[in-house]
Amino acid sequence: MHVRQPLKKTPAPKESHLFFQGIDFGGAIWCTGALTIAASLSQSLSDMNLDHSSTFPWIDFLRHVYRYAACAFLGWVFARKLGIQPMLLVRPTSWRFKTRILLFFGFGLGGVMGLIYYGLFRDYRFSARVPGYLVEMEDHYDNFILSLRAAVTEELIFRFFLLTAFYYILKRLFHSLINRGNYLIRYVPLCAAFLLSGVLFGFAHGTFGFWTALVAGMILGGIFWWAGFETAVVTHFTVDYVFFSLTYVK
Repeated sequence: MHVRQPLKKTPAPKESHLFFQGIDFGGAIWCTGALTIAASLSQSLSDMNLDHSSTFPWIDFLRHVYRYAACAFLGWVFARKLGIQPMLLVRPTSWRFKTRILLFFGFGLGGVMGLIYYGLFRDYRFSARVPGYLVEMEDHYDNFILSLRAAVTEELIFRFFLLTAFYYILKRLFHSLINRGNYLIRYVPLCAAFLLSGVLFGFAHGTFGFWTALVAGMILGGIFWWAGFETAVVTHFTVDYVFFSLTYVK
């Protein structure tokens, strides 16, 4: 399958000593609002399900809003400063192409990764280091809501925010070397951003699953970069849903 260019470039604001100068706050607001609601809602619904509660946790929802809004806003700003478009939905490509991207990377590659995870961890599914909420998973709703929460919140934090933040900071640090025309050095900031965000993603999954989470995090970073945030979310969701369905759903 032919895959087009990564993270569609858009005209970046002129450099300024003021970090937020030149930022389109209208675009920042709609993007931040949509991602914040999606992440906060999926987190709250998952918490309700884990607590076996029928009452929506409004206080916790508002706490999630503050946290995820910061990640979404700063991630969008870093992307805008870099002149990149992280959202597949608004890229100037055809809907047919976007659908193919989602099907190929989101469901296709995600399904393959889920099967690989099952092969790697099925013998350890009842290990004491496995979180209790996985072992106690009862049905496909539990699986769906947990997979959705992990996909939306983790992609927002580790790819949309941290990956773009690391890339922006490192690109600034290597700015003078890049301007000297060194062909290889221009790729160091992006490669290092992939690695750093992947390492943090690995640590977030504990020592038991560190290496597989690190590799998965770098793969998801590549999907985010070349196929957009939405595709990374669908891929992540599919990986978890397939893995949990085969491993824990009774």
